[in-house]
Amino acid sequence: MTDRKKEWTPGPETMESLSSLIKSKPEEMRWKDIPWETDLWAARRRAAAVRRPLFIWAMNGNPLGCV
Repeated sequence: MTDRKKEWTPGPETMESLSSLIKSKPEEMRWKDIPWETDLWAARRRAAAVRRPLFIWAMNGNPLGCV
């Protein structure tokens, strides 16, 4: 039977590999290139000026589901 209660202490190399897994890659951050509009009325006027539809993202509560 193995001892599962051994304490695990991550070293610098472990933290670097974990960091590379967690950190967002440039292709995952492309949503930041979109000129998002936070003012609904300004967005409506802008969409009407170029004769394009609006994309509205609306939500209620915490984005992590912690409500």
